[in-house]
Amino acid sequence: MLAKVHSAAVLGIDAFPIEVEVNSGWGQPAVIIVGLPDAAVKESRDRVKTAIENSGFKYVMGRTTINLAPADVKKEGPSFDLPMAIGILAVSEQIVAERLNDFVIVGELALSGAVRSVTGVLPIAICARQQGKRGIIVPIDNVAEAAVVQGLEVYPANTLREVAEFVAGKRALTPVREDPSKIFQQHRQYDVDFVDVKGQESVKRALEVAAAGAHNILLIGPPGSGKTLLAKRVPTILPEFTLEEARVITRLESTFASIFE
Repeated sequence: MLAKVHSAAVLGIDAFPIEVEVNSGWGQPAVIIVGLPDAAVKESRDRVKTAIENSGFKYVMGRTTINLAPADVKKEGPSFDLPMAIGILAVSEQIVAERLNDFVIVGELALSGAVRSVTGVLPIAICARQQGKRGIIVPIDNVAEAAVVQGLEVYPANTLREVAEFVAGKRALTPVREDPSKIFQQHRQYDVDFVDVKGQESVKRALEVAAAGAHNILLIGPPGSGKTLLAKRVPTILPEFTLEEARVITRLESTFASIFE
């Protein structure tokens, strides 16, 4: 029997669709993941197995093959845990998931069955909308960034069982909606201001020139000379972002979250 779950992967700051195909049949018990998976994806089989069992379901017996298509692009990260688990439950007929084609699903699974956050959710949500999907199921910690994509229903995933029951039509989840314009206005307010800086006229002049001309600038000096204080206040003299520019920056932060920490 074959089940297909829609997911997505990130390449750069853009996402592309991934089909998670799960096939189960007779043979020696084994789970084979193909489609150029990296080490984190290969480890998914152990996380998924334990998460399924701890969620009150039974793991498949026999030989199970999971294909991440297209097979010529390397797949990275743990975001395929949740779609793999849903595919296994569907192929083993523990859930009747007739609505799987309506959703894109991403999420990492804890051993308990809880769904953990992943990176790149915003470009994945944009990709889901471009595919014409009804909605996207994402970890609850990623809901806010996915919900800024208009024309797409964003459903929060807390646990594997909750998601399984939702796609099987046995549980109702409320889609989360956000107004990107309202969020954009809130984030244009700063707690600091460039006018707070007294003295340092030459450095302030250099920062003003860099901000006006969109140039790079490197601040060098001993501790306590005011480098951090000045750098934190540079955004307050930058030209205001347009909403589209803010979306691009948010996509960067969504995809490369560790760089922005």
